[in-house]
Amino acid sequence: MRATLPWLATCLLLPAVLLAACGDSGRSVTGVIIDVQADSLTEVDTFTVRDDEGERFVFHVAPDAARDPAEGFNPTHLRSHALVAERVKISYREEGQELLALKLDHP
Repeated sequence: MRATLPWLATCLLLPAVLLAACGDSGRSVTGVIIDVQADSLTEVDTFTVRDDEGERFVFHVAPDAARDPAEGFNPTHLRSHALVAERVKISYREEGQELLALKLDHP
């Protein structure tokens, strides 16, 4: 019984660890912002990033990231990156057909 307990715990935890590792939370794209669509001075509707291969990614901002000013998802900040063609790294998750931006970094 004593030898079975660690094995059983491993078998029960391994699927949860693998599921977390395979989730969408680790997705990112690096490139330049080429378009920002905003409904107001404070809210981004969508923004587009073009990666090094020329592929375009259209992002909506995840609600939790939109509420956090430290994430930098306001129209002025995004447009300043676009204006100087500064490379950014966008971490995101997929929900249905939408890409939801979670974090903006400088690579």
